[in-house]
Amino acid sequence: MKNWYLIQTKPQQEQVATQNLSNQNYAVFHPKAIIKGKSVSLFPRYLFIELDDKSQNWTPVRSTRGVANFVRFGLTFAKVPNKIINMIKIQQQQTIEKMINICSHQSGDSVVIQTGAFKGQQAIFQNYNSNDRIAILLKIIGQNQEILLNENEVAAI
Repeated sequence: MKNWYLIQTKPQQEQVATQNLSNQNYAVFHPKAIIKGKSVSLFPRYLFIELDDKSQNWTPVRSTRGVANFVRFGLTFAKVPNKIINMIKIQQQQTIEKMINICSHQSGDSVVIQTGAFKGQQAIFQNYNSNDRIAILLKIIGQNQEILLNENEVAAI
């Protein structure tokens, strides 16, 4: 029976490992995105490989150029359910779009608030927070205060 397993690669060797494993006729899934013309791994240093635990020889995988080792929990190889792999494949495009948006603001950039009580006020972008929220610094009564807003509530100046 075929299952997906998790492989750790050597640093920045995901593409090398993917190519070499594919050349050996292994099914490999390497989620990545092209951002600003550069290929970016969505799971740095990790690949998914589909193996049949009864009929395939796993020995060549560990000695493949670019591969560090299988990810294990104790003596058990880390299996990834098909449902998770399918979900990653489906959501890969959404992840790409989010990563492109993350690159749109850099720490220290000037932004203007688009909605709410502070509409029209200039602020300084700090960082991305969880759940599509961002942290900005807004000067209130002579002091910078950190405020969390939804990403779509600010625009770059």
